[in-house]
Amino acid sequence: MDKFYDLVIIGGGPAGTPVAMEYATLNSKKKILLIDKKGQLGGECLFDGCIPSKILEVSSKYIEDEFKLENLGISHTPSKINWSVVTKKKIEILKKRSKAATDTLLSFDNVELFKGTARFTGKNSIEIINRESSEIKKVTFKKAVIATGSRTFIPPFKGNGVEKALTNDIFFDNMKLPKTLTIIGAGPMGIELSQILANYGVQINLVNNLPDILSMIDKKYSKIILDKIRTNKNIELFFDVNVETIDYEDKKGFSVFYKENKSKNKQVIKSEQVLIATGRTPNLEELNLDKADIVFNKKGIKTDDYLQTSNEDVYAVGDIVLGYPKFAHTASYGAHIITQNLFVGRNKFKTDFSKISWVIFSNPNFAFAGLSEKDANKQGIDIIIGEYNYAIDAKAQIENEDLGYLKFIVNKKTLEIIGVQILNESANHIAGEAALIVANKLTLVDLINSIHPHPTLSESFVFLAKQMMGNVMKERMKNPLFKVALFIKKWI
Repeated sequence: MDKFYDLVIIGGGPAGTPVAMEYATLNSKKKILLIDKKGQLGGECLFDGCIPSKILEVSSKYIEDEFKLENLGISHTPSKINWSVVTKKKIEILKKRSKAATDTLLSFDNVELFKGTARFTGKNSIEIINRESSEIKKVTFKKAVIATGSRTFIPPFKGNGVEKALTNDIFFDNMKLPKTLTIIGAGPMGIELSQILANYGVQINLVNNLPDILSMIDKKYSKIILDKIRTNKNIELFFDVNVETIDYEDKKGFSVFYKENKSKNKQVIKSEQVLIATGRTPNLEELNLDKADIVFNKKGIKTDDYLQTSNEDVYAVGDIVLGYPKFAHTASYGAHIITQNLFVGRNKFKTDFSKISWVIFSNPNFAFAGLSEKDANKQGIDIIIGEYNYAIDAKAQIENEDLGYLKFIVNKKTLEIIGVQILNESANHIAGEAALIVANKLTLVDLINSIHPHPTLSESFVFLAKQMMGNVMKERMKNPLFKVALFIKKWI
């Protein structure tokens, strides 16, 4: 007889695990099953993405910081990299974080964790296969949440080297440092890894099918990041090219054959290893979604604003969802939305990605919160733009991090700050303040009325607010009626 659960969650990453824990806390008598293919909590972000890449990024940054020492009055000798220490740290942190999450989950009496892959057998039923033990578990449920995430998208390249090339999960699992590496793709993953690994001494060939990088950010800012990359002697750029074939030969390594988009000339890049970083694709093939009457396409599962699928008993969250922002923190945010709706027993809470925030850990960092100028214009919002140059910032000058800008996108009528962009080597450290400003609908006046400590990078928010408010007042003072109203207000 099939075993029944009140809630089944497929996927133990940053979307699925929070649903299980939060719902178990709110409903101690409900039976909950969490299924994960590894049987270890953490998902792609912990094991193969944002956490291991940032472990490498920290060490890489210290290497780069050495070149600042002379400007700070410190003599130094070049560092010697002990790669085994770096890999050991990665293993320790990943194991520690996954164990802590698993221990917390299993401390709930009403939660079970099962290792395996799940597929639907009906609208309210699944079967779970443990591929190691061949154990099959048949389950029925009242409600279910799909949170199986995504994996690297592999374009239809030709050649025997495609299957032998690295993706992020293979690279972080093996953690071997090649002498030469061709990275295909100049999105956030490609840019971050090219700069990080180049600092470790790897000779990088960065290949992109476009002439520019990071199309999701302002061209002015992406150009500054690209100019910084061009100064790295360990990175060679192959831009505006179309990769056609990846071949591999023992002892000779990889050959990446490409065609220049403009001239159509065919060229080849030789390297010890190749890493494909060409975007993400959802993990939905094994789910058998048709059996559950769930609408989807190759780009993901279709949901409404409550993250409910076409099957009213099934929700989906994270990278698996069509058009969903692909970040660990947005997955956790969606998990909270779903849990609240499950707890109250109806769809009351909606997702609101107008307050989204994210960081690209390039050098310099780029942080984003809220709406871009393009988003605001699409929504018909009359906006004003302000920009603060970190070249004049005291703390940035002290830290030798004065390259970059802070930008506000502000609703002209209400003075609400609806978007924040930060380009700075330490942007990730102040990105949280940007997120709070947007989420809490703070205005220029709200920021001006705050007292930020000096000297800090975060006081740049106040400096920019004052700068913009001065321009607003200057414009308003041109209106005679505003002058009269201001005069009356002063004396009442």
